[in-house]
Amino acid sequence: MLPEHRKVLEYLDQHTYEDGELCVPFAPICESTRLSRARVRFICRALRRKGLAEFHSALWTEEGYPAGAGYCISKAGVKALEGILE
Repeated sequence: MLPEHRKVLEYLDQHTYEDGELCVPFAPICESTRLSRARVRFICRALRRKGLAEFHSALWTEEGYPAGAGYCISKAGVKALEGILE
């Protein structure tokens, strides 16, 4: 796994929940990783294609308001990180 991909996947691991329970848009990932929006977008899509992240659209806040779309880590992403960190 490329270092930038790992950095984004680690961010998702620390700030999201599996199955779309908690997702994040690109902006906070960019701020934390210091990667450009275009690069974060590319990496998130690559992680999704590999099954390590999930994309969820039409997200809602706990108050019932629309909150846009975002990415979260997948079960496979969690397992991949566990394998890397062991």
